[in-house]
Amino acid sequence: AGVLVAATAVAALIGGGQVTVPGSSVASAGCNGSRSLCDKRLDEVALLATHNSMSAPLPGWFSAEQDAPIEDQIADGVRGLLIDTYEADRLPNGLYRTAFENPEAKKRSEEESGLSPESVAAANRIRERLGFAGEGERGLYLCHGFCELGATSLASVLGDIRRFLVTNPGEVLVIVHQDQISPEDWVGAVRAARLEPFASEGPPEGPWPTLREMVESGRRLVIVNENRSGGAPWNLDAFGEALKETPFAFTSGSELTDPAKLAASCKPNRGPADAPLFQLNHWVNRPPAPRPTDAAKVNAYEPLLARARECERIRGQMPNLIAVNFYRRGDALRVVQALNGLR
Repeated sequence: AGVLVAATAVAALIGGGQVTVPGSSVASAGCNGSRSLCDKRLDEVALLATHNSMSAPLPGWFSAEQDAPIEDQIADGVRGLLIDTYEADRLPNGLYRTAFENPEAKKRSEEESGLSPESVAAANRIRERLGFAGEGERGLYLCHGFCELGATSLASVLGDIRRFLVTNPGEVLVIVHQDQISPEDWVGAVRAARLEPFASEGPPEGPWPTLREMVESGRRLVIVNENRSGGAPWNLDAFGEALKETPFAFTSGSELTDPAKLAASCKPNRGPADAPLFQLNHWVNRPPAPRPTDAAKVNAYEPLLARARECERIRGQMPNLIAVNFYRRGDALRVVQALNGLR
């Protein structure tokens, strides 16, 4: 009978409304995999995050920055997702054409994406071949700079996230959203995926709630936007108020592993000094595409932990999001566990 009741509850969660999880179940199951984390605030916990989470070895993607799709990432222990959203037309031939508002928006995307000149040139060649008008089905996609170089349906990924949250009631996730779509479209997509009941509005004043409080309230999905917030109280402003970070334009592994260079790698980049959450950007940008071999070196246990500790000392706060490329290379998850005081 117990199994039947549990199965019915999960089916109800996936199919429709939320089922409240009693606090006793939180205490026994733990928060993000550990009971010792339940009474820590979100800004006191480290989470493994993936940079350009959607850039994975999937059909249609020209290159990848991660080892597996987002559904597998969160199953593997990733709790922070750095994603980029775009409008694009899916053409009859199965390819995608990014729907830039104007030439300025296209140029801004080229600059913000960090794509190599070779990748930008390849995307523009594809655009010229596809043409800039004609038949196509407009939709919202996860892309990196240009959907011509790879696109994944936003709705499908939000559905994956909802299924994970429903079936793992003790887990807290963070989405850092580089939004190239309007707040209205983004909020609409989150609502269509039935994720809004999970979305945290953040602390109105004072510190973040503990993981226990987030889990027991059901509000355990934090969404911050890099460009435009608003449209819903949970659609938070990333670098305006919620998040601060380190630099991210590293072109060699030594910038992240050489003890003499760590201080420079920890200096403030975007975000106010008093932002409650701290993102450690820890990946190498090497044209024409990121290399798994670089990730294996910089994600190794000792150098990654050393940099995280040094940035904590310099910035006065533990890194909350440890954002990496090729998250399965090296020991990034073990570093996060060490930062959290776990074995």
